[in-house]
Amino acid sequence: MLEEAIEQAGLAGRVEIIASTCRNRCETGPSMNVYPGPFFYREVTEEAIHQIVTRHLVGGEPVDEWLVKINLPNLADLF
Repeated sequence: MLEEAIEQAGLAGRVEIIASTCRNRCETGPSMNVYPGPFFYREVTEEAIHQIVTRHLVGGEPVDEWLVKINLPNLADLF
């Protein structure tokens, strides 16, 4: 499915797909990382793949709906 979306977007040969295990994030899977970034996508469905390929890989804009949100502490709270 992802390979087909990459091909249809004209990105074959410009995007590398590397399969991996869950990377200790099994609860958010299936997942996908996009580099440079990195951007971590979660619960990737067929619709998510279409949106990520067209909006992020082609259009350059990350797709918030499937991004993993990481809550980092406020630096002021650390000091």
